[in-house]
Amino acid sequence: MMASDLESARMPAARQPASGAPRAAPRFGGLGWASRLVLAVATIMALGATSIMMLEGFSRYVLNISYFWAEESVRFLMVWAFFLTLGVAGFRQYHIRTELLVQRLPAAAQRAAWLLSCAAGMVFAFILAYSSIPQVHRFYTMGMVSESSLELPMWLLFLAMPVGGVALFCYYACAAWHAWRWGDPFAPEAVDDEPDAGVAAAMNRQEPLL
Repeated sequence: MMASDLESARMPAARQPASGAPRAAPRFGGLGWASRLVLAVATIMALGATSIMMLEGFSRYVLNISYFWAEESVRFLMVWAFFLTLGVAGFRQYHIRTELLVQRLPAAAQRAAWLLSCAAGMVFAFILAYSSIPQVHRFYTMGMVSESSLELPMWLLFLAMPVGGVALFCYYACAAWHAWRWGDPFAPEAVDDEPDAGVAAAMNRQEPLL
């Protein structure tokens, strides 16, 4: 029998994973194109608001001209840019986290702390979304518009609150499932802390980097 035949005979057995091996936990927060789309829309809104603010500041103090639509446009764009990213920021691990105490707890207490944090987040997100719906409905039925000449519908501005609340609730619900099934949903991605080869060599020789 040839060596290639032996190698081909071994390959199927090597590809089959052990039946008793534990399955690795999936990476939490991988939304793919959905998160990129939301972040792109929010970024465009934030950049648009920033550009309008710069234009208004320049025209007001240099050209002595003020645009009536600038202030309201900035307000609408910034509010929507903020609430759109509430859920995506959580999935991207951008929320602030304090873990000094949690890391010193036993494994069962850590899991309980994760689930408690997720439950508190879901309660807050539910209150945010549920309490803002009557206000949006009131502005819609009354036909209330903004005070400027743009006369933008106010319900469109306040609609960002339930949208952000629902997105935040979905994030904490997914985080709770991950904490119950796998582990810490708030842990940041692992970062390679090893220095560059040249930097490591200079440090070993105790030479200046520059």
